[in-house]
Amino acid sequence: MERPLPDKTLLHMISEDRSTGCFTAPDNVAAIPDRAFAGNKSLIHADLRNVRYIGARAFQECSNLESVEMSNAAVIGPRAFEFCRSLRRISFGNVTDIGDEAFLNCSMLDIPELPRTLISVGNAAFSHTAVRRIDLHWMEEIPSSLCSYCTALTHADISRARVIGEDAFAGCSALSRVKMESAERIGHRAFYKCRSFTPGTLPGTLLSVGDDAFDCVREGTVIPERVREIGKNCFGPVDKKKSIRLYEPSLYCFRNYFPDECVREDGEEVHFHLWESSIDVAVLDRDGNISGFLPLYSDLDPESIRAMKSAFREDNTFDYSFLDTILFTGMRWNQRAKDRLAVMRLIYPFELSEPVKTEYVSYLNRHLDRIAQHAVRDRDIGILSFLCDKGLIFSGNILGILDYSISQSASECTAFLLKCLSEMDGHKNMIPDEL
Repeated sequence: MERPLPDKTLLHMISEDRSTGCFTAPDNVAAIPDRAFAGNKSLIHADLRNVRYIGARAFQECSNLESVEMSNAAVIGPRAFEFCRSLRRISFGNVTDIGDEAFLNCSMLDIPELPRTLISVGNAAFSHTAVRRIDLHWMEEIPSSLCSYCTALTHADISRARVIGEDAFAGCSALSRVKMESAERIGHRAFYKCRSFTPGTLPGTLLSVGDDAFDCVREGTVIPERVREIGKNCFGPVDKKKSIRLYEPSLYCFRNYFPDECVREDGEEVHFHLWESSIDVAVLDRDGNISGFLPLYSDLDPESIRAMKSAFREDNTFDYSFLDTILFTGMRWNQRAKDRLAVMRLIYPFELSEPVKTEYVSYLNRHLDRIAQHAVRDRDIGILSFLCDKGLIFSGNILGILDYSISQSASECTAFLLKCLSEMDGHKNMIPDEL
């Protein structure tokens, strides 16, 4: 819409009742000029009637403004209501354009519904507001920082959006449900610190995911087949363990997930690396079968990070010798991570040579008690089952593990171990009915 040029003489027609703090625009006023009421502390209510255009910063920092009626407004300029911290209610008509930061820091403002006439919304238009739901299902692009740090926001319908801009919903800590079935590009930090939003399914249309795009994803989340750009820590910070599945054509680009160096939010480098933050990557072939399994770590030292990145081959394969040499031997100070890697390599023995396999088995035998106890503490029956199936847990050592499981009140693990013991000894009646 072409921007109308407000007649400056109209300013003389504006009559503000300072005793009540109300302003009613005359019928022949179609535009509110830029900065017309900026900084006005006495304004409480504005009835804009036939106004079609609201200029940039027109009501900026009207800190006591509580309500605005603008049923005929078509264009709301940039920062028009920025820092109107008391604004609680606003009525839209058939608005078509909302400018950048138009309602930024209107911390009490909730907008129950936006009109379908809306064509363009600017960056950070509703950032730091009290918006609880946002429905822009007809729009194909969601601007940067649109609803960033709207801590009351719980639902967002952006189902036709192809592009979700940077920081679009960053800091929306209560956001739990997002419809984004058509998304092709998710920008940097789009859902950063959205701790209640843990997507389990990403849209099949997805092509790229930006840096720090999500705070977390559900275990086993499948990365769509078309994705070719994967940003740094795009599935959450390194302090949270993750498990994802991706298709073979996306494997090489996954090397970008790992930052060259871990940094804190204040920009300082992290000078210690716990090697606790793992991300399990199951690689899928075209039919959805697992063709590779990578138990990787997100918080390695820079030299190990570089080695890990170089293990991703351009033909979308992985050099598994990295896991068996550099990674495994480098875990000297983190025994638990080393235990887990040994188990995972035997469960998923891709490109595992017989000599290395023998070394892993020997390692598990030497450290079986500790590994089994960790499995009990984690209530990980899968690892216990693997240890039993491979004969590492047998009738000669199972009683000690069983006693530990009972002491930890790990009822499911105890039931499983009792079943294994009964099968080993042929005493089916050893399993109590209640288990």
